[in-house]
Amino acid sequence: MADIYNQLIRHDFQQMDTDSLREARNQYSDAFDGIMAALRTMGSMAFWARSSEEYGDDLALEDLRAVAESLMYLPRFAEALKFNEIDADFELRCREGLPASCKAKTEDAA
Repeated sequence: MADIYNQLIRHDFQQMDTDSLREARNQYSDAFDGIMAALRTMGSMAFWARSSEEYGDDLALEDLRAVAESLMYLPRFAEALKFNEIDADFELRCREGLPASCKAKTEDAA
């Protein structure tokens, strides 16, 4: 079974120009942070909603199902975004001449 993570990650950062690569890295980072904030919020809502008298069992069960379904997929989306951010950052560091391991990565890809 194919995993969404493998559909989201990219392997073409070496072909991107530096400005586009910086923009992509920043977008991946912001998206990752946004998803993680949403996950924390869902957890908080699920916890506190149960303490309200107007929040009945049927509604709680429906919300719990929706949260559970999103939690099945969102972590892999976030992990793919984080992978892309790290890979884009690595490529930028290589372009700036920082790590010697960039040459090894290029040779491994060949």
